[in-house]
Amino acid sequence: MPTPSLSPRSFASSTLALWLMGLALFGIYTVSEARLQTDSLWSIPSAASILHEGNTDLDEFRHFFFPGTAYARNEAGGHTYYVYPPGVMVSALPFLAAAEGLITLMEPVLPRLGTFGAEALAWRTLFRHTGREYLGTFARTEQLIASFYVCAAAVVLLVTLRRRVSPGAALVTVLLFGLGTTAFSTASRVLWQHGPGLFAIACVMLLLARPEQTARTAFPLGFWVAAAYACRPTHSLSVLVVTGFMALRYRRQLPAYFAGAALVAIPFCAYHLSVYGSPFSPYYRHTVDPFAGPFFMALAANLVSPSRGLFAFSPFLVLAVVGFVQKWRGRSLEPYEVVFALIAVLHWAVISSFFIWWAGHSIGPRFFTDVLPYVVYFLAFPVQSVLEAPSRHRVLTGVLAVTAVFSVFVHWRASNAYDVHNWNSVPVNVDADPSRVWDWKDAQFLRAFPKEPTP
Repeated sequence: MPTPSLSPRSFASSTLALWLMGLALFGIYTVSEARLQTDSLWSIPSAASILHEGNTDLDEFRHFFFPGTAYARNEAGGHTYYVYPPGVMVSALPFLAAAEGLITLMEPVLPRLGTFGAEALAWRTLFRHTGREYLGTFARTEQLIASFYVCAAAVVLLVTLRRRVSPGAALVTVLLFGLGTTAFSTASRVLWQHGPGLFAIACVMLLLARPEQTARTAFPLGFWVAAAYACRPTHSLSVLVVTGFMALRYRRQLPAYFAGAALVAIPFCAYHLSVYGSPFSPYYRHTVDPFAGPFFMALAANLVSPSRGLFAFSPFLVLAVVGFVQKWRGRSLEPYEVVFALIAVLHWAVISSFFIWWAGHSIGPRFFTDVLPYVVYFLAFPVQSVLEAPSRHRVLTGVLAVTAVFSVFVHWRASNAYDVHNWNSVPVNVDADPSRVWDWKDAQFLRAFPKEPTP
């Protein structure tokens, strides 16, 4: 009896599609060569300090300190610490502990495995901080860990979208998220705060996008909301809005929700109290003041400027706005969808209020990376319209196709060539002249297109 063939529709809805999509994205991310360690530089050393010394200070690495990395460190109580959130280094621990343990277990065999075995033993030697070259050594390690979290976020997002749109539309939408946004060109490159944060937010969306909340769903929801905040302070918006949503609609589930959050919040606050004498580190106490800078210009820049605009680097996301408006006008918005949209809009306002609203040295709209799952959610509805009736939506189909190809190319180039990164420094450092983000003659995304060499 012949085996029935797997149709595209049934494949898109299968578990196999989840695995293949995740593995495909992971393969693309890990073979992409651009890896710039800046904020992430001390993430692996901090995790190594936890595993080997039972603390998070970087005192054992003082011989690697130099002015260029001072911004990523701070002093407290006579010790030096990684300035960025603890969620980043904690997220690396399972992978680092497993890698070190596996290499130790296979130590008798590794010398027979040629280059691979030698590199694995050399990695363990460096990871145990013997005093050899350290900084920059773990860019590849960071990339593998970050790529895992972004791929995991994509898989969870796909499961969430399958509940609201066709499996095919969900799959196309998530592939655009994974390849046509800063999820690729930023979050997957090295262990920024963005990768683990994206995974936490995807889990929040999966748990929120339900007809009802029970104690069994509210508990993990609280956990993942708190975990997102432990990865990046701007996820405080998710904390505030989701907690308000639960208080308004599911008061009976609040004890379970807060119990889940406490699993993260208690050790988070205890750690900061032990190090800084405060429940929050200095990084979490930055002020946000829309009146202290060019707020309205920054709002525009973060959406449409040629070097930091969300719609300049991922123009297909304009259709996410279309999707939201269509649902709003059709009065078909679910309460949790209002939560998604509200968080995205508030995030836009907050990042435009930062003193460094242009996101420093980065690729395009880096600050928007953290809310991409919320934004991409609404893209799925126009994508479904295109897939169901492309001839009836010819303009929409054409716009989606052209903008998708452009976005994927730009973010692929930014993940494989340093030309796009060099825009931040050449001809003028963007930190010294943020107005460069509006220079259409030297747009950062144009650096993705190779130029003919000058004779």
